[in-house]
Amino acid sequence: MASPEDAATLVIASNPIFAGATKQDPELIGASKWWTATPTAGGGYQIEITVGWGDCIAGCIDRHVWTYLVEPDGTLALIAEEGDDVPSDLPA
Repeated sequence: MASPEDAATLVIASNPIFAGATKQDPELIGASKWWTATPTAGGGYQIEITVGWGDCIAGCIDRHVWTYLVEPDGTLALIAEEGDDVPSDLPA
């Protein structure tokens, strides 16, 4: 994987609910979908995608986080998932 952005792009493309997720910006107010990346010892990245809903201008009342391992060859593996139940009518 060439960069954290490349790894995040693969993860975002894997699930329509992740569409529109951007790199986390602590200065940005009101974001409802963001990602963070951590390099792994094997040359890949751990990507966390957070999707929030419910008054995101105030920091999102509810949120769900998916954690993926992206190998250097582009292989994705969901390694953790936690948070509030994602509503079925959440816009993608």
